[in-house]
Amino acid sequence: MKYVSHFFRFILMGVNIVVAVGFLVSAYSPYISPVCHPIWACSGLLFPLLALLNLLFVCVWLFVKRIYIFFPLLIFALGWNSLQTYFPINIIPDEPAHTQTLKILTYNTQGIPFDKATRKSAILEYLAHCDADIICLQEFIPRGGITQEEINNAMSVYPYSKQTRLKSGNVLACFSRFPIVSESQIVYDSQYNGSVQYKLLYGNDTLSVINNHLESNKLSIDDKKRYNDIIGFENEKQIKENGTYLIHKLADASAIRASQVDSVAKIIQREQNPYIIVCGDFNDSPISYAHRILSEGLTDAFAEAGNGFGFTYNQDRFYFRIDHLLIGSAFRVLQCQVDRSVNVSDHYPMWCLLGKSRE
Repeated sequence: MKYVSHFFRFILMGVNIVVAVGFLVSAYSPYISPVCHPIWACSGLLFPLLALLNLLFVCVWLFVKRIYIFFPLLIFALGWNSLQTYFPINIIPDEPAHTQTLKILTYNTQGIPFDKATRKSAILEYLAHCDADIICLQEFIPRGGITQEEINNAMSVYPYSKQTRLKSGNVLACFSRFPIVSESQIVYDSQYNGSVQYKLLYGNDTLSVINNHLESNKLSIDDKKRYNDIIGFENEKQIKENGTYLIHKLADASAIRASQVDSVAKIIQREQNPYIIVCGDFNDSPISYAHRILSEGLTDAFAEAGNGFGFTYNQDRFYFRIDHLLIGSAFRVLQCQVDRSVNVSDHYPMWCLLGKSRE
């Protein structure tokens, strides 16, 4: 019986080691180039699953052999930064009532859903009443017969706006309570996506806002069905085939996205402006090359002041935070939330409340 017990623990430890290696590869995958190693760079997508399995081993060793519990705990410690980024837990202190704040909202609207009968749009009504000082939008494409005049009237609470139509027809937009003094598209190769930099007058300072809609993973209806078959455990052979197919498709998109990210990062590093906000639909999780490169020297608002997973994509059982708000050192993050009160797009909006840095 003693030998059986030893053998059982040996097998468990072997599996725990495999999970631990996978967890650490996933946790540090943002440092893997998607161009050179596209599939390994996508391993960050497995981060929540591997973290859950490692947590399971914490519970297992608690009952099987308590001394071994330190192994999965050590693995968590080694991947702590990724854990905090992916699943932050924050207790935000109350700010004095007189604190001057700046509210930023980013939202992939998936067009502008429009009711022809009432001539109203739930998206526009939400945006007009969200009380943000600066709004950055992606896929803000007029559809269904809505006119530019109706958009302007609905958003009249914002005296300044820019709408940039990309060559594909995709539209990135910025609505602001502060004057927008310039608008320039960041040049990189893409058939549909893009990034736009706005310069805003913010008191005596120039605020740089970079609105991004980075390369999409281009998952078709059939691709999404394949994904749902995988998580539904419907067929072992199909799980393997579909998983291989999807990971290669995601890897291809990740490699394209990497060059776009590098182009945006050059602008950020060249300016060295503490008054900067980088936001939008990155089409990538917090554990990714895209997020790491763009957030260098910046603060991830959700990791700093949000709680939980903060999923921003809300369809087809894809549970990921792919919309992000990155903040320059001139600001401190007071609050950050994913707003699930509006559900008319395949994304939820994310907003953060900023105060001036105490430094």
